[in-house]
Amino acid sequence: MFRGFDVWILAISILVVFFLIYVYGFGARDVDNGKVFIDEHEFNVDIADTALTRQRGLSGREHLADSEGMLFIFERPGLHRFWMKDMLIPIDIIWISDGKVVGFEKNVEPEPGVSTLNLKAYSSPQPVELVLEVVAGTVDRLEIKNGDSVSIRL
Repeated sequence: MFRGFDVWILAISILVVFFLIYVYGFGARDVDNGKVFIDEHEFNVDIADTALTRQRGLSGREHLADSEGMLFIFERPGLHRFWMKDMLIPIDIIWISDGKVVGFEKNVEPEPGVSTLNLKAYSSPQPVELVLEVVAGTVDRLEIKNGDSVSIRL
């Protein structure tokens, strides 16, 4: 039937398959879409609500329309930090808590050629459960300010 070596190969293969299912089956899925409204302004957003989708974020995107963005959803409020790893376009980062804008970083530029350890980190000004990334200049163009109302439709 099976020899000792064959059993080990079979056991390792099974473990590898389960690991790949866990990593790619549960944590990696197609990004869902939704809408975010800041006062009367509407954004069509990709949803980043898993560790993998949050880590990937907008990395590699070459274009983002004025009405597009990515909404990062966290399980609980926290002081979340963002960086521009593998980003190709400048963005505005909007920090959201309890249905209100609580802060933002404007015109955050990509840092090509900068090592991961030396990338600038942008931290929320207070614990937040949502973060919206939009094309750079959006905060100024739409005159978004702290206290603006935010609603989400998933």
